Amino acid sequence: MQLKTSTKITGLATKSEIARRLGVNPQLVAYWFKQGVPPHRIIPFCAALNWEVTPHQVDSELYPNPTDGLPSNQNNNTPGV
Repeated sequence: MQLKTSTKITGLATKSEIARRLGVNPQLVAYWFKQGVPPHRIIPFCAALNWEVTPHQVDSELYPNPTDGLPSNQNNNTPGV
């Protein structure tokens, strides 16, 4: 995850808030910020942020196109790509 994306995420919600939304502990979310969000958590992670951050922004190798991983109703409103 790029620094720009991390900064955007922390402007949307605290690590504790993200953890609460995902049902995990805040230390795990802090670890993801350092090591990357696991592939099976990227979609729920973005959904917890109301799609203000896209799967592409979280992991551009796994989601190479800006609209990859977005729900169909979000494909036309790709934020900050």
